[in-house]
Amino acid sequence: MSKMKPSLRIAKREIALLFNSKSSFVLAIILPFVSILFFNTLLSEGVARDLPVAVVDLDHTATSRNVIAQLDAAPEIKIGFFPLDQHKGEALISLGKAYGVITIPKNFEADLKSGKQVHIINQYNSNLLLAGGLEYKAFRKVIGTISAGINIEKQRKKGVSMQQALVNYQPILANNHVLSNPFTNYSYYLNTGFLTMFFQLFIMLTTIYCFGADLKYSKGNKLLNITNGRLSAIILGKVLPYTVWFLLVGIITLLSMYVWQDFPFEGSKITVLVGLLLLILANQSFALFFIAISGSFREALTIGSGFGAVSLSFSGITFPIFGMPEVLQWLSQVFPFTHFFELLLDQSQRGFPVFYSLKSIIILVVLCIVPIAISWLKLKRLFLKGSFNHSI
Repeated sequence: MSKMKPSLRIAKREIALLFNSKSSFVLAIILPFVSILFFNTLLSEGVARDLPVAVVDLDHTATSRNVIAQLDAAPEIKIGFFPLDQHKGEALISLGKAYGVITIPKNFEADLKSGKQVHIINQYNSNLLLAGGLEYKAFRKVIGTISAGINIEKQRKKGVSMQQALVNYQPILANNHVLSNPFTNYSYYLNTGFLTMFFQLFIMLTTIYCFGADLKYSKGNKLLNITNGRLSAIILGKVLPYTVWFLLVGIITLLSMYVWQDFPFEGSKITVLVGLLLLILANQSFALFFIAISGSFREALTIGSGFGAVSLSFSGITFPIFGMPEVLQWLSQVFPFTHFFELLLDQSQRGFPVFYSLKSIIILVVLCIVPIAISWLKLKRLFLKGSFNHSI
């Protein structure tokens, strides 16, 4: 117990500093709950609806109006603009007022009745992958349905039965089975990633701040005196309050998704909690590593925030890991977020047995140990010196 007294003393000091430091208080207490509220509110609908689209109707017939009505009935898009020509429609896309422009050509109805093939032009902004993809998907679905109706009606006039007409139009049917996230709810996937990414970023910055502030103001020696020169006691005392706090915040974050938002959860809750604790410890370990290799408090914060932000790109959310160059695939394994995100998806949406998450857990354990082990001697020298090399 006597060995624990210095750590407990530092832990009490850290809790007092937390409530006396505006920066620490905002990073550790305010921002995590702001992010929980923000992302759960932002993506509460799950799927984007009523994306504004412009239609240039150059035909002005009953058939063209029917096409417009069916397009407007698609839940993904809403016909909000009727520009006079295609160039004005393109201007709406450039201004960000519309996500697509659909142009119905002249003689549309007449050409259809005469048996000609007609073209409806669809222009959309592919820089906005989500919005552009939804617009394109809705457009193809509506036009495909209209084309099917016209084709079947022509066959019916020739005396072909309805059943045979359907077979003639589409002899091969696709039988799709969505194995996870069957509702294609973007919130299930994006919230899981964004909330966890910001959560680990707050852990990283808070840990750097709580150690870096002491070193910035040359208090490293004071901490060593309290612990009789034991670096492990300093780390335990300063890290423990935040580990407990962020574990609670992490549980609240998970509850906001899987209880408040009612996200699907098919796997092991214990496994996710173990992964959550390891994510916290791994980020704290990396934070200490960044402090050890930095020459100043500002530099440590810069490296830590960059590491946390870049981890999103290496997790497979924005681009699949297997599609990256091999070097980047290996690099993605360095980020704790990559492995926790995989574990969380496996246990929540995919419902995989715990066995399949053991790899992620083992790598997270390694990432908890390796960074601090590499930087231990440099940290010891840094605390013996008492401050960073540079005061800025």
